Amino acid sequence: MLAGHFGLAGIVRAWRPTLPMGALLVAAQLPDLVFLPLAVLGVEGMEPAGPALEGYGSALITAEYSHALLSNLLLALAVGGLVHVFLRDRWGRDAGVVLGGVVFSHWLLDLLVHRPDMVLLPGGAHGLPLLGLGLWETPVAAAVVEGALVLAGTALYAWRTLRDHPDRTRAWLYSAGVGLLLVGSFGYDLLLS
Repeated sequence: MLAGHFGLAGIVRAWRPTLPMGALLVAAQLPDLVFLPLAVLGVEGMEPAGPALEGYGSALITAEYSHALLSNLLLALAVGGLVHVFLRDRWGRDAGVVLGGVVFSHWLLDLLVHRPDMVLLPGGAHGLPLLGLGLWETPVAAAVVEGALVLAGTALYAWRTLRDHPDRTRAWLYSAGVGLLLVGSFGYDLLLS
């Protein structure tokens, strides 16, 4: 759900235009950014969910550290705290809460689409049940939900930017650039499958 996370960043940017889009995009993808080096090291990874499953969302993800509920709560608190301490005067008093919320939104959106492969505690400690509502089992529904997030993020970002930016040419360029990023990431998600 790469594109869906980006779409949420666009939605939040429309609501809080003082927050840099780059910070929102990184916050929305932070658990996946933690996943990448862990996957390279062989600690986490992806594999096909089964021979009967192909296409969109067909991977079984082993991300017992980067995508554990507790890990995501700690990441959200860390980002929120750092932003609050170092950037609140520049981005606003509640910027830490907003960016921390965007970090945690990654786990919530993944909970919606993942098969039951998400752990509560890092490393799957204590053998607690795996979570995931499995929307990926219905690829069309998953693509519709993700597409709706991309569409909403693109439309709201463009509306806010075109409404508020004093330089119309730049506003159109920003809107087109973000729109291409969001729509392109959705196409990338579909091609990965």
